[in-house]
Amino acid sequence: MHNRVLQNIFSAYSGYLSTTAQPLKNLKATSSIQECRTKAMDSSYYRCKQNHITKQHHSCRHRICPLCSGRKRLQWVDHQRRKLFDTEHFHVVFTIPHEYLPLWQYNEEKFTDLLFLSSKDTLLELMSSKEYHGVIPGMLMALHTWGRQLTLHPHIHCLITASGMSLKETWKETGEYLLPRV
Repeated sequence: MHNRVLQNIFSAYSGYLSTTAQPLKNLKATSSIQECRTKAMDSSYYRCKQNHITKQHHSCRHRICPLCSGRKRLQWVDHQRRKLFDTEHFHVVFTIPHEYLPLWQYNEEKFTDLLFLSSKDTLLELMSSKEYHGVIPGMLMALHTWGRQLTLHPHIHCLITASGMSLKETWKETGEYLLPRV
């Protein structure tokens, strides 16, 4: 049986979600997830040689639906994991002030680009500084736009290597702190 936790949560809170201001893409996503593999998506019927009939509800095929894209997500995670350096990593999160959320909603692409660029530049500038480690670290970054309460909360999760390439082109460990006191 498929794990339908997210589907059950969206269905249970659909009344509340309908009262919140959400972008159209979020409404489409929650609706698709709620209806995925249910009667609402229509059904197909299959008959075997022994005349047993099986009914199968159709999938929504939405890219964020855990029922439809779960396997692809796991493949993506495994692919990303193979790209990681064999070293410790730090987890860093960057976000924007909530006063800018109305601007974000109307300039999402530009704000996303700026958030990624400023996060990357900040980490590279600090990590490459001789004051700190003097290395160019490995980085993996992912954008999340919702918070835990399913409200708009754009933020970037960054996975940073606890080591990096030094200016002398040698691999250098950074120790147990991302940015130690100087």
